[in-house]
Amino acid sequence: MSEDPPTSSRAGMDATELNAILKIHKTPYDHLPNQHQVWNRPPNSRSEGLGRLIILTPDIVRAAASTCIQTGQRISLNWDLTKLEVANFNRQPTQHHVLPIMNGIAFDDLYIINPQQSSQWDGLRHFATPVPTEDMPKQRLFYGGVSAGLQHWAKEGICGRGVLLDYVEYAARHGISYSTFSDHSISLDVLKDIAREQQTEFKFGDILFIRIGVTHEWDTKMTRDDKAAYGASCSPQHAGVEGTEEMLRWIWDTGFAAVASDAISFEVYPPKQMYPRGHGDGAVKGIFMHEVLLAGWGFPIGELFDLEDLARICKTEKRWEFFVSSAPFNMPGGISSPPNCIAIF
Repeated sequence: MSEDPPTSSRAGMDATELNAILKIHKTPYDHLPNQHQVWNRPPNSRSEGLGRLIILTPDIVRAAASTCIQTGQRISLNWDLTKLEVANFNRQPTQHHVLPIMNGIAFDDLYIINPQQSSQWDGLRHFATPVPTEDMPKQRLFYGGVSAGLQHWAKEGICGRGVLLDYVEYAARHGISYSTFSDHSISLDVLKDIAREQQTEFKFGDILFIRIGVTHEWDTKMTRDDKAAYGASCSPQHAGVEGTEEMLRWIWDTGFAAVASDAISFEVYPPKQMYPRGHGDGAVKGIFMHEVLLAGWGFPIGELFDLEDLARICKTEKRWEFFVSSAPFNMPGGISSPPNCIAIF
């Protein structure tokens, strides 16, 4: 991991206050007082609301723009808002109503959407984590220790150096066959191997994207009956990265500011109790990472991003880094948001 440049202040925080917070985020995983709970302070502040995005300082963003933007080519990472047109978990598809006004000489839109249906960032109110006490053994809290959560990401967006790890291409090269609507899981060793084959190095503040292939499979391979069966299933399965302690350690220590993929859950779903290892190495205990990433670290999780055109450009240019500009909805108390995300080369 490369060293980041000196830190400048940002809105609402002086450099001393910001550096004190960043020191925590640069502490190695194994030296954290509580590895599953890193909350920015003080409570109800802008720094708390930013969560892990606190590390995307102006210096980090400026450096990313200066190195990643070379050709000016750009591509949207937003999947069609009408997808998934058939979803699970009793989620409803997007409604788009065209409303005539002024006696029909003009029109308005009315959108009714669940951001979880298509490309979205999971916000800090999307998932709570168990924090049991003697008096409240079933207590669950959102990031910051509150029951309602905070959301400040829209004020400055999610911007910085994006890096793509293309598992679809890796699987094709290595003869790995799978469906993205299965419990197929991707280990940390495989992610590191993809980075090695792509000759990709990471920097503090990177935004990690992993192409697993959900949007391609949904758009080109699944029939109406396949989609209907998925939507009606009481036990849906989603391919994704392994949820393990070693995966969490790597995400933290590598210095990522956010993670995203084209998968439905980012991590494999349903969570597994154990992940087998070959060659007599036994198995690794599973962890449901949503609880740690969102409620423990304030860490954005992007899901169902459309990475198909992005992957084609990366392959053509033989570089898997790009500048990311994402503007989540400015909705007070929002749970999640379409990413409104552009990659610029």
